[in-house]
Amino acid sequence: MLAFSFTVVMAAGCAKAPVFTLMETPAIYHKAAVDPFAHLDPILRGTVVSVFYATNRQPRDSGAGGLPYGNAKDKVLKLGIATLRFGDENFSWEELYAASIAPERDYPVPISLLDCDQLAKLPEDFRSAARQVLTAEQQDFAAAINMQLAVAQDKEIMVYVHGTKVDFLNSLVITAEVDHFAGRDFVGIGFAWPSHQNIFFYLLGQDVTLAKDSSQALRALLEFLAAHTTARRINLLSYSAGARVASKALHELRSAYPFHSPEDLRQTFRLGSVIFAAADVPIETFHQRLPAISDLSQQVVVTVSDHDPALLAAEKYMGGGARIGVESAGLWELQLLKAEKITNFEVVDLSLNQEGRGFDIVGHHYWYRHPWASSDIVLLLRTNAPPHRRGLSPAEMEGVFYMSPEYPQKVQEAVRRELGDSWLKPKKRRD
Repeated sequence: MLAFSFTVVMAAGCAKAPVFTLMETPAIYHKAAVDPFAHLDPILRGTVVSVFYATNRQPRDSGAGGLPYGNAKDKVLKLGIATLRFGDENFSWEELYAASIAPERDYPVPISLLDCDQLAKLPEDFRSAARQVLTAEQQDFAAAINMQLAVAQDKEIMVYVHGTKVDFLNSLVITAEVDHFAGRDFVGIGFAWPSHQNIFFYLLGQDVTLAKDSSQALRALLEFLAAHTTARRINLLSYSAGARVASKALHELRSAYPFHSPEDLRQTFRLGSVIFAAADVPIETFHQRLPAISDLSQQVVVTVSDHDPALLAAEKYMGGGARIGVESAGLWELQLLKAEKITNFEVVDLSLNQEGRGFDIVGHHYWYRHPWASSDIVLLLRTNAPPHRRGLSPAEMEGVFYMSPEYPQKVQEAVRRELGDSWLKPKKRRD
């Protein structure tokens, strides 16, 4: 009865379509200490942005209105580009700029979808090793990405894998926000797997199955990007249930190349930072997959908190044991590191040292809603820097890092050190 009551309450709370607004300003930019937009070409200083997408959601009837893709799973991956707007049609770049460096805003900044253009399709059994001849449409998709990479400050791709209880648009919005606050410096791709907009489907296992079944599509996308784009690195950011998709996809990718050394894999697939934020993956499952993920990646990062209600509820009502996104999982993960001799793994504990800071970093959305947590994600994706160069402090336990009371100053210093003159203070801004 308790589980049923919980399900009803959660389901009732997600009946309305979400309204997307710009995430809080990362602490990096508070008090205008750093300007991530100083280097932007004037033509890029606008409120309309584009991001790429890849989805295995089935298309919706064009006459039905709303979003172009629904909640059912397709066996074909659709590749395209979407156009979004920050603010309404009267919102200016100057207003967006002010909102993007302000610690607090007088009003929310809405984000809306203007256009969605499907460019190509990709079978989920795509294998780069098979040397398949690309269709003209697939070539066009790769060329569009390469065109953006050619003018990007950071010649890298960021693939974002969303959590459950969201629609197709969510993956585009989060991708656009992270790219925006990273100075619009890399190429963002939202991977939209077919979750429903009701937590009921996840708790009863339907969306868990969809997450597992979407791993092949994500693996195909990563192989395609590695083989046909000029990206220097491909970074992967997964959140909540999206970590189930991402961890399984990487495990399958490693399994497809059993005779490749880790060095060969990293050179072939060019995976940089692989991030599991507030990840809803059972510890035992993740431990089985971590060696493969480590072999493929430059660095693997897991964020944890001591109070994530969604992950605690998942453990209680869905079984499978503790999730890797809870603070207590860190001990188990570090034991595995020693046993497997994994050296490119780190845990960012957002709750550690909360007494010294005077506050905890909690919830399930903290990685992009809390300005300290989002700062580390943004800097990590922009630079691929190790933790000691991102303003984080080492804990007594090796491999664990936390945010000290001086973190805002430390991360701002880290930005200046890592990015030099590419991100300038506003007073030195070149127009």
